[in-house]
Amino acid sequence: MQANPTVVTLTKPALDSTLLLYSPDENNAQRFSARLRQLVTLAWCDSHQFAASRRALEEHQPRLVLLDFSKGYTDASAEIARQLMAIDPGLVLLGIGSAASDRGAGVLCAMRAGLKDFIDIDAGDEEILDQLRTSLEQLRHAADGQPARAPRRGQLVLLCGVRPGLGTSTLAAHLGAMAAAIKPSAAAPASGNSVMLFDLGHSSGDIGLYLGTGGDFHFDDALRHASRIDATLVRTAVPHHSSGAAVLAQPRERNISLAGAEVVPLLERLLGMYDLVLCDLDSRALDDVAHSLLKMADAIWLVTDQALGSMVALDTCLRQLERAQARDLRVSLLVNRYDEACGLSAARMAERFSLPLLATLPERSRTLRAAANRGSLLHEIAANDAYVRALAPLLARFRLRTKRDAGKRGWRTLLNPIRGNLWKRH
Repeated sequence: MQANPTVVTLTKPALDSTLLLYSPDENNAQRFSARLRQLVTLAWCDSHQFAASRRALEEHQPRLVLLDFSKGYTDASAEIARQLMAIDPGLVLLGIGSAASDRGAGVLCAMRAGLKDFIDIDAGDEEILDQLRTSLEQLRHAADGQPARAPRRGQLVLLCGVRPGLGTSTLAAHLGAMAAAIKPSAAAPASGNSVMLFDLGHSSGDIGLYLGTGGDFHFDDALRHASRIDATLVRTAVPHHSSGAAVLAQPRERNISLAGAEVVPLLERLLGMYDLVLCDLDSRALDDVAHSLLKMADAIWLVTDQALGSMVALDTCLRQLERAQARDLRVSLLVNRYDEACGLSAARMAERFSLPLLATLPERSRTLRAAANRGSLLHEIAANDAYVRALAPLLARFRLRTKRDAGKRGWRTLLNPIRGNLWKRH
């Protein structure tokens, strides 16, 4: 067997570069090369003959290497990755495999091995080509000593319920699913979902229950591996709702303290990938992990109702924001379960606490519970419900790169039901 045969394509690939592929399986190497023949040429290095292939590595340019993280080969490729990093820390290492075949196990293993990205051979040519071009561009910038191109930044919106039981998680679930259902414009890159939900509310996991999402990758995992988060990982390991919204939550089965956790690297990574990161935040966490969230937030929406206890909790929450130096123009008031006959108007509440009134949402608890018991969100079964209509001005505040039709057609398109069983695991 030839140690390092170059697989020659019959058509000129999109990229002129020839990339090294480390795999213990020649059949896999041929399969990957055939799949990518329109994009790039691969040169196979047998992982079992790693010592013999080091010369090819030293002579190869560009210094971008693919590692086979297919099922059964993850441990071997992780060890090769460790050796390659020791030989040349300047190498850019990418995993390659089928994310669907092992339910994302290869992606997680590649991430934990320290790889920069993962190429899912089941993804479209455009996405794979974008990944390769981005990695090659990073190599060129590093060689020239130039900074990499500044990534785009999405919008971070915090939904903070001033006390438990105010319907903040219900609101976040509906807003996230409805925002994700908006179709991107033709000019927007096909980079997956545009919305991510952080489920850090008073009762962990509520958003996941509403959206029917589950999985083994949680917010604390994302914090530990923030530098390795990429589009492939969030597509394969992070739970998704049928609308396309991704959900990062704390596991319900264990109580994890986030006090002192550094969330900035994770936020910077995700805001470079998503148009909107919507966080359901427990007000009791404002003195813990939330300081970084508050600093980076584009908007802070305080959710309350007209109860006396909520007024006291709102005052406490505002004092916490003052201590964090975050009580500024980003903070707005959102009154849920609003009843005009209650005797205390939303405008009076906003005036009392010197806050701009963002919106009022009507009392629809029974209707929302009925929809949830059917495994649905309310806008899926009653697009004209008063609660759903009241969400329109909130959705309009999201800076999504979307295709907006003129007049009312845009909202009619937005509020179309999203098909699928929301209690199903994704």
